[in-house]
Amino acid sequence: MRKLRYFNFQVQPYVILFVERAGSTYLASALGAHPQILSLREEFAVLKQNSKSAAEQLAWADDFLTAPFLGQERARGFKTKLTDILDPDGFANLLRRKQCKVLSLQRRNSVKGVVSTLNAHNLWKKTGAWNLLDEANRMPAFTVDPQQFGELLQQREQWDHELESYVDALSLPTLRLWYEDLLQDEEAFLKQVFAFLGVKPMPVQGRTYKHTPDDLSQVILNLDELRARWSGTLYEPMFDDAGS
Repeated sequence: MRKLRYFNFQVQPYVILFVERAGSTYLASALGAHPQILSLREEFAVLKQNSKSAAEQLAWADDFLTAPFLGQERARGFKTKLTDILDPDGFANLLRRKQCKVLSLQRRNSVKGVVSTLNAHNLWKKTGAWNLLDEANRMPAFTVDPQQFGELLQQREQWDHELESYVDALSLPTLRLWYEDLLQDEEAFLKQVFAFLGVKPMPVQGRTYKHTPDDLSQVILNLDELRARWSGTLYEPMFDDAGS
C-alpha cells in the first residue's frame, strides 16, 4: 500500500503539556504508534539534564516543529512538563509562531496522582525507569509518610494551577485531557485526540502498563491512617474513587 506524503504546510505541530503521573508516556507512545504522527517524549528534560541552555532548548524545538518540505507525518510533536521548560515565555512565543495545537493533560484525582508518584519513585530505585514496561517489575505495597504525602499533594495542586494558567495564556487551540477519561474509554479518548490533530483514527497501543491499582489498599499499607488524616477535606473521597 502506497504511503501518503504531506507537504510541510499540511503538517500540524503540537505539544503535550502535562502534570506528572497523568498518562503522558502512554499517550505519547500511543500517538507514536500511529503511522501519520511523529511523537517524541520529554526532549526538554533530556536537554536540561545535559546542562543545555534555554536557547538550546528553543532551537531544538524550533527545528523539530519545522516539518520537512515533504514527509510521511501529518502531525509532529513532543511532551514536556512546565518544570523542564527553561524559558517559558520564549517557548510560548515559539508555540504561537508555529501555530501549535496544545494537548493539556492532567489528573482529576490528586491523591492517586501522588500515590503514583511515590510508586514510580520506588520503581525507579529498583529498575532505573519511571514507568512500568515489564509486569515482572510491578512494585509491592509500601508505607507512606503522611508528611511527605501532604507536601506532594500541595506541590501537585500548584503544578495543576500553573499548567492551567500557562495554557490559558497561550491562547492556542487546546484539547484538555484527563487521565481518568483515558482509563474509562481509551478508544474514545484517542479518537478525540486524532480528530484534534487531523489524522485518521486507527487502533494503537501505548507501551506502558498501569502501575498503581485503582484500589489503593493494594498499594498503601497505612491507607487508613492517610484517609483519617485527610478526613473532612476535599481529598477524602479521592482515596476510594474507583477507576481513577
